[in-house]
Amino acid sequence: MPPDTGDTRESHVEVPENTSHGIATYLPLPFAQRKGIALCLSGGGYRAALFHLGSLRRLNELGILGQVDTITSVSGGSVFVAHLAKHLISSRSHEPTQTDVIPDWETGVGAPLRAFVRSNIRTKAALARYDPRNWTLRGPVFEPLSETYSEHVTDARLDELPTSPRFVICATEMEFGSQWVFDSGNRRIGSRSVGFASPLPEDWTIARATAASSSFPGAFPPIPVSTDPDLFAHGLYRESDRRRRIARIELTDGGMYDNLGLEPVWRDHETLLVSDGGPTFTSWQSRSWLWRGLRHPVILLDQVTDLRKRWLVSNFLKGEMQGAYWGIEGSPENYELEHEPTAYSDRIIQQRIARIRIDFDAFSEAEIKVLENHGYLMADIAVQRHMRQLVRHDRPVDIPHRDWMNERLVNSELRMSDQISILGRGKRI
Repeated sequence: MPPDTGDTRESHVEVPENTSHGIATYLPLPFAQRKGIALCLSGGGYRAALFHLGSLRRLNELGILGQVDTITSVSGGSVFVAHLAKHLISSRSHEPTQTDVIPDWETGVGAPLRAFVRSNIRTKAALARYDPRNWTLRGPVFEPLSETYSEHVTDARLDELPTSPRFVICATEMEFGSQWVFDSGNRRIGSRSVGFASPLPEDWTIARATAASSSFPGAFPPIPVSTDPDLFAHGLYRESDRRRRIARIELTDGGMYDNLGLEPVWRDHETLLVSDGGPTFTSWQSRSWLWRGLRHPVILLDQVTDLRKRWLVSNFLKGEMQGAYWGIEGSPENYELEHEPTAYSDRIIQQRIARIRIDFDAFSEAEIKVLENHGYLMADIAVQRHMRQLVRHDRPVDIPHRDWMNERLVNSELRMSDQISILGRGKRI
């Protein structure tokens, strides 16, 4: 979230010394200079990927997805994006008109993603770092998560991504503590601190960028940046040790910096659509020893994301930005629609759906289908309330998995969904 700059009408506002463009970097561009629609997909493991699957399914039906100029993604959001990108590349349908929808959604995106999340990609990759045979390996030679995405999702290179819509896959680089982007539209990778390498280096695949975006610290090893440091230009850091420090950069989960993926787009896009399937910390969470170990990073991530969310929504309410936000723990009643929305009840959302674990372990049929339903319905509610003008195809709600709207069934089947198993629940890949 942009720092609080105080009352910008006064001349006493202090700007940090390391900013290159002064106070302008802390404010959105004037409305007349903002262009296009940005869609931001949060992190949050498989649960976020499935929530986004439902959300974009509905946006596609309404003809909104075809109007999106930029899609940013973090962690679980990037897992979804990898599946979407594979479909767009393989079908060569990546330049829809403003009235078109992306074709073959179910066979190209929905079914492959649901099949993928039935497998446990966390345990094998996490344990691989403790294998003595891997202790001396570094870089692309030892990237178990990258190999998993490459084998089971896509082995396409970043430079095969379409320029429109523009994909921005977000990670966090730990050397300077800044956001790292893989940007298909601008054909570059890098960060403001390091600078950017352009065109897209050939050794970076969608799978490797997705791994960098979703390498949650502690669970997965970081991804080293193997690109020649001399290829990065125009970075803010220009000290004499610049080359040495760039050479040792490692990338980790994009949520460590910005779990909503707002940073690349909030200043210059006219409309922001934000789908949030990220962490929701409550005192009701699992009491397992593993969860207790994760409480500190999850609390930190949750409170930072909450700050960004409040900042975003407050700007929507003040009219300084326009768009819509929907989250996994949101209440349909808060959108104050004129008619009763089709949605899960607040009770089942808070007591079951919002507590589904943040994990890359195998998800059950109930978790998969309820999350997709929930994302579908929350996106529809948010758009109908706040961005009705974007709708090109006024199609009625067609819930992906109607059988899973039975709340007694959902309550029963999701009762253990907050529990994290150290060895995982399903087949490891």
